[in-house]
Order: sequence, then structure tokens, then C-alpha cells
Amino acid sequence: LLFHDHDLLYRILRDLFTKEVDRLVIDDRSTYEKALELLNVLGPHLRSKVKLSTENSIFSFYGVEHQIEQALQRKIWLESGAYLVFDQTEALTVVDVNTGKYTGSTCLEDTVFHTNLAAAKEIARQIRLRNIGGIIVIDFIDMCDEESRKQVLESLSQELQKDKVKTNILGFTSLGLLEMTRKKTRPSLREQLQQACSCCEGTGYKYSLDTQTARAERRIMELGADQPRDEALLIGVNPAIAALLIGPGGTRLSTLEKMMKKMIFIRGKDEIPLAEARVIAAGDRDYIQALALPVKEGEVLEVEVAEPHLNNPIDGIARLEGYIIDIENGGHLVGKRIKVRIGKLFKTYAKAVVCD
Repeated sequence: LLFHDHDLLYRILRDLFTKEVDRLVIDDRSTYEKALELLNVLGPHLRSKVKLSTENSIFSFYGVEHQIEQALQRKIWLESGAYLVFDQTEALTVVDVNTGKYTGSTCLEDTVFHTNLAAAKEIARQIRLRNIGGIIVIDFIDMCDEESRKQVLESLSQELQKDKVKTNILGFTSLGLLEMTRKKTRPSLREQLQQACSCCEGTGYKYSLDTQTARAERRIMELGADQPRDEALLIGVNPAIAALLIGPGGTRLSTLEKMMKKMIFIRGKDEIPLAEARVIAAGDRDYIQALALPVKEGEVLEVEVAEPHLNNPIDGIARLEGYIIDIENGGHLVGKRIKVRIGKLFKTYAKAVVCD
């Protein structure tokens, strides 16, 4: 080990606690006393600015949690109703300025100018809060007037002077984008507090349910090809796509069965990922059919009415492991949990009546 820096408190007092700071608030007495002791060496004139807080949570009292949450959001609203969008990539950070709800005066150019002016101040603040480093490209709203561009540039430059990290404004490109750089000193706030989403891998997008259903359908066909001798399959899928796989009136499932030349039963399983499908059981038709139906005729059970019947809104629809329960005269009970008695059973649904 060639070099080991001091602890967090020492670094804050050394690097950040300057005469421009109004006060340093500490909620722990031992840390407070240690700070005063360190300032005897680092800056005796700053000792009077150190305050011991008696609040239960200084983060809540001073709104720090809200500021951190805001600094991690992709979209930042300005007081005028305009908003900023921050997109960080491996290569650079892009900031997009939008008028949003701000209409301003009757003069469009004036509205654009004031939006960009307010945006410049907030962008400089957010860059500091988020500790964004490297190449930064800002897409201000197009300004025809060169003087307006200069004022926006000056405003951004003045706000960046508050930043202790070195910044360099390169100016506007031929496309009207402002280029600047900021020295990378430490990981950004996002890198320190967040991790990439395992579902979308940090892109912010994931496959739609329709796409997931189509992928699961192809997976079922692959599974069917691996079971050439079995007449029927009981397939487990995520409940979110079970109804979509079956289709209105079982039409989509029927088409799939014709293609595979097998009887297919669908069961919803929460532990199965979207777009995935697994064989729960395989065998002859009678065996799989008896195994597949999650209810029995005459059985009484409690269900939640999810929605009215698509073709007959008087009836209500409940689902059990992806299996549809068609509740007679249950359309007005949407959102409620009720007891029903199971009637006639069908492959993809069962009829039921509300118990008195």
C-alpha cells in the first residue's frame, strides 16, 4: 500500500468545508468534537460554523433524502413547468431541455430564452449534485438569436464557477448542442448508490407482454418437439402471460395445439420468469386433463373478480393459476373477493356462480 487517504470527516473538512459554507451540521457528539479538534489545525476560523444538531434525523429535517432522490431521477422539473432529462452512457452524458408545461409569454422566442436560462442554472447544480464527469452534451431548445445563446452560455459559466471540480465549456456545435467537459474525480452519485436493473440491464426498457408471450409460445413449441410421444402437455408460464397465451375463448391456444398436434394445458406459476415456459407434466390426454384443471365441479372457493367478461360484461372474470373462472352475474363485483361455486368445467375456463 503506497498511499492511504484520511477518513471521510477529515476529507470533508479539508476539501469541502471552506469560508463559502454557511455551517456544518453534525448529529453525533463524538464526531462533532472530533471535527472541532481537526479544525484547530485545518482552519481555526471555521470552528464557529460547526453546529451540533438535536434533530432525530438531520437528513429529513434538511430535506437531504429528497435531494438525493431527485438527483437520481432521470427527469427534473423546473419551477416554470419546463423539465430536464439526464441520460448517462458509457461515453458521455446527455442533458435534454424541454418546455414541458411552460408556455410563458405570447412570444415563442422569449419563452425559449427564459426556459434555457433557468435550465442552465439547474443543469450546473445537477452536475455537481450528481458528480457527473467526462463529456457532457446539453441540448438546449433552439435559439435563433445569437445574443440569447451568449446569455445562456454566460449563465451556465457563472453557475459552474461554484463547482470545485474543473469544468471546460467548449461552446455550441453546428447542430446547436452545447459541449462541455468535467473532470472525473470520483464515481458519480448514480454509480455509488444504484446498480443496473437485472430485468432491463440498465436500458430502462423491457420486452412488452405481447413480445414475452410470443417468446413463450416459441419456447412451448420447442418443448413439444422434445416430447414427441406424449399426447398432452401441462405447461407452466408466468401468470402475467397465461391469459394472453390462451387468447380470447382459447383461440390462440387452439391454434398452437393444431401446429403442435398435441393437447396443451396452461398453468400460471409466479416463480417462472416472463417469456419462459416449463413442462410440469406430460402424458396421455386424460391424465394431463385431470391434472391440469385447478378446480373441481361443485368446489367452493374464494376468488377476486379481476374484470368484467369481455363479451358479456354482466359476468365477472377471476383467474386461478391462469385458469379463467367465468362468474355468472359477477361483473359488478370487480375488485372484490367473493365465494363462488364451480359449475361446468372446460379446458381453459370454468363456469361459476356467486355463493349466497
